[in-house]
Amino acid sequence: MPIVPGLIERLAFRANLVPAAILDVHGGASLHAVALADELGVLAALDGVRTLSALASELACDEDALRRLLDALVAVGYVGRSGDEYWRTRTTERWLTDAGDANLAPFARFWVEVVLPYWREHAARAVREGTPGESLYDWLGDDEDAWATTQAGFRSAASLLVDPVADALGDVSGARVLDLGGGHGAYAVELACRGASVTLADRPPALEPAREAAADAGVDVTLVGGDYLADDLWRQLAGGDADANAGYDLVLLFNVLHGHAGREAATLLDRASAALAPGGRLALLDQFGRGGSSSVADVGIALIDLTYLITLGGGTLDPDTVNRWLGDAGASVIHTKTFRRAPGVKLQLVDAPSPDRH
Repeated sequence: MPIVPGLIERLAFRANLVPAAILDVHGGASLHAVALADELGVLAALDGVRTLSALASELACDEDALRRLLDALVAVGYVGRSGDEYWRTRTTERWLTDAGDANLAPFARFWVEVVLPYWREHAARAVREGTPGESLYDWLGDDEDAWATTQAGFRSAASLLVDPVADALGDVSGARVLDLGGGHGAYAVELACRGASVTLADRPPALEPAREAAADAGVDVTLVGGDYLADDLWRQLAGGDADANAGYDLVLLFNVLHGHAGREAATLLDRASAALAPGGRLALLDQFGRGGSSSVADVGIALIDLTYLITLGGGTLDPDTVNRWLGDAGASVIHTKTFRRAPGVKLQLVDAPSPDRH
């Protein structure tokens, strides 16, 4: 939780009497504390008022060491305390557990266990040369545990928006939907629950969470492993159907374009548009640069842009550039939606190009 200085402290920071950078240090430690608490099961165990001794026994933790972790969480507002009794705060209940609106704890673990180790190895090169050399996904290789942590983090972040995004897409009952790069399965499964026939295409190591999520929800999602920039995957997705009316009613590109340079992104948009049936729509969900709606949005966009450079060699999207790519593909944006829960994120609904474009 961001540290909120008191009035006197804010004045001291504004007057440059104390080093503001100390808050960044505290923020890093807070992130690690949340990730550790999730790993140990602390946040889930605090489903009511619990004594320190009972928690330590249940979680098989040293009592004094657990007290220090809990007190750190108290200090940053995630846990409440009275004597030796602890409980999770409303903030934690709502945003860091499965009992609330969204559980972002796995996203914190993804950052601590995957992003930051990768960052330390690749950040300097990315800034010096404009590319990290290998993307985060290439770096993960065949490490199944790291892929699971990564997809759990992505699914965690998606939990903030899956319902409002699905609502914004309208009635999908009976629609053929293609989800490109949506390996965690949050959106694919939700749309399948709403009656869509969904195909999800992503790298093979990324698909297991979607398979599990679909099974848990009791819905069918067709999973296709491959590189969505490669011709053979698109032939597989097309199924060899030469019918002019074949195609998808809705193609999702959710948090995909930011990982690709200009030519790749333009090619991907062109192929996604070509995969649409007449009257179909393309849906783009991503972080767009420029003019956030608040100071939090501005900070978030700038830091995410840097993160995408370091992890993927990409960046947040420029609206004019995206519009030009879409125009080249014969498509155009018909609706844009923003989300208060995710400053800087936009959903764009795009009309299919006319059939003679491809």
